[in-house]
Amino acid sequence: MTFLPLQPPDLPPIRARGTPRCRGCGLPQAMCLCGALPRLSVRTRVVLLTHRIERTRSTNTGRLVARLLEGAEVRVRGEIAPRPRPPLPEGRRLVLFPSPEARGLTPDDASGEPVVLLVPDGNWNQARHAVHRDADARGAEPVTLPEGAPSRYGLRRAPHEGALSTLEAVARALGLLEGAAIERRMMEAFDVWVHRATRVRLTGKLEEGPAVLGEDESAGARGGTAPDG
Repeated sequence: MTFLPLQPPDLPPIRARGTPRCRGCGLPQAMCLCGALPRLSVRTRVVLLTHRIERTRSTNTGRLVARLLEGAEVRVRGEIAPRPRPPLPEGRRLVLFPSPEARGLTPDDASGEPVVLLVPDGNWNQARHAVHRDADARGAEPVTLPEGAPSRYGLRRAPHEGALSTLEAVARALGLLEGAAIERRMMEAFDVWVHRATRVRLTGKLEEGPAVLGEDESAGARGGTAPDG
């Protein structure tokens, strides 16, 4: 497992057919959002347990979490020759995954010592394996999210009803732990990102993105995406 800095060039190239992609946000370079993304200060330390295959997928939302949140870490799983991992931040370790033994996450979890929120980042099987096999997740308390609004992600087929993308899950968790404003700002960025990615997939057209996240584009994103399954 490897710690990744939040900035390129250490991030790997994104797999995409013929279109150069930004290594930071995964969008085509002409539509890159990185310069418009805010950096959000949070008390919760978010640690993504990312499967190595996810690092190169353009539809991965974990990289957006790392771009948005100060102090977020990406730890890569499944490497053929894993390098030594750095120690986790100090704090109460919670692992976010809807396992049978998980209890509901609540705002009360933010009281006391800082929370280290471990978030598996991958497909359903990869995430499940991370919870049960990853050394950082071992001994962490499993928590799950309360029921909420359906996913606004439509780029990958959901494994089951109620499933969320990594960013949506982190945003909803931080809404409980940090307040609604953090969740709202993460979802605004997410909506624009999904809108642009969907537009490229459906039309193949590349357009220059605005210098800041525009309200018109965010509104269009919210109205134009839905889960595939």
